[in-house]
Amino acid sequence: MLLEAIQQQFNRAFDILAGAIPSFTPDQWRRGSSPFNGPARAVAHVLQCAEFYTCEDRAVFANLGKPVWQLTDAEVPSQKAMSRYLAEARAKTLAWIGALGEEGLAKPWHNEDASCGLERLLYALRHLQHHTGEVCAYQKQSGLQPAEWK
Repeated sequence: MLLEAIQQQFNRAFDILAGAIPSFTPDQWRRGSSPFNGPARAVAHVLQCAEFYTCEDRAVFANLGKPVWQLTDAEVPSQKAMSRYLAEARAKTLAWIGALGEEGLAKPWHNEDASCGLERLLYALRHLQHHTGEVCAYQKQSGLQPAEWK
């Protein structure tokens, strides 16, 4: 029951992000400076981090061809591509939470980033929500209605 509640909160955060991605025009989507400014770069960053939290493999930071901070505006993935990536990151995140199990929430974490599984999981959720909020702020700055709250 506890894990399902946590998964539901992650799902809701991913839903908000998924609702924001298609709202931008292509120009608004790609506009932003390195490393993580602008909607496309913020979404790429948060999804790569979401995937990283599931496996702790730094190779995911190059899964768009190169690290997001090295992408030119032309190389930034399209909204359709990023929506597909969101579905992958969501599935991996939910599987990671399930694999952690309720017992894993209380177990000490294996590096200094967190004291236990729950702290690591909550950090991942805070990070997802923080950057989702940024993307919603970019919507407002672009004269768009922010993604629907879930």
